[in-house]
Amino acid sequence: MAIHEQFAALIRTVEAASVSAREYFDSNDFTNEQKQDGSVVTKVDQEIETVIREFVRTNFPNDSVVGEEAADTPGTSGYVWHIDPIDGTDNFLRKIPFCAVSIARLGDTEEGSFAIVHNPITRHTFSAFESAGAKENNHPTHCYPEPLGGRYVLAVGRGREPWMKVAGNALVAAFGNEFGKGAAYGSTALELAYASAGRIDGFLTFGLSSYDYAAGLYLVRAAGGAISVFEGGEWQLVTHSIKDVCAAHGRTLFVSHPAMHQRMTSFIGDPRAWSVTNG
Repeated sequence: MAIHEQFAALIRTVEAASVSAREYFDSNDFTNEQKQDGSVVTKVDQEIETVIREFVRTNFPNDSVVGEEAADTPGTSGYVWHIDPIDGTDNFLRKIPFCAVSIARLGDTEEGSFAIVHNPITRHTFSAFESAGAKENNHPTHCYPEPLGGRYVLAVGRGREPWMKVAGNALVAAFGNEFGKGAAYGSTALELAYASAGRIDGFLTFGLSSYDYAAGLYLVRAAGGAISVFEGGEWQLVTHSIKDVCAAHGRTLFVSHPAMHQRMTSFIGDPRAWSVTNG
């Protein structure tokens, strides 16, 4: 099977696996478990990741896998999968339809690389395959330089450390005052997908895991967006592969259209500093 056929088969697999997510979402079942880090997991998270890992084992047996619900799997091909079966589990558990299945296969080049972010409730599928651009349900998407409705919307996704909560809340307020609206929607993968489609103008994340942001970052780049990482006390524009960016958890990242990127990263500065000056 050719790589583009495997990609199409993966989308079909994700959509089929998402039936269980919709059934849980539409039910009165709120069964969940709380993990050691304070996050929650449902049976659907585990079921979907099992399905995706089986797809990888069958079609890409030499690839590495980094997933949320099971141990990492080493590989020899040079490609790495980042799998989050339900990103935004808090929303999903509370029957809020802002959540996503997030999957990326990342290599050193565009060849053989792709990403999918699928909202199982609304059935919107954001995808990017090699260098073919980003799509939403097969319609091309792009980052846009001009804000919809005359104001920018910037969102924040953060980890669970105490300083991150303080900094995140302060930045949401500051974004609203400076640019038009600040928000925290609770699903990094879907927020990045929305950024790739021009629905969100900028997105900042810190303290999360590679499987939270890998697929979304690939979509943003495919849609013409700029990506910066905060390292060494400064924002640095990412020009290397998304695979390299996602080689570690906990990256501090910002995405937007290139036209306003420097203005926004200059305003943000060191995200941690917002917990000191505003905490």
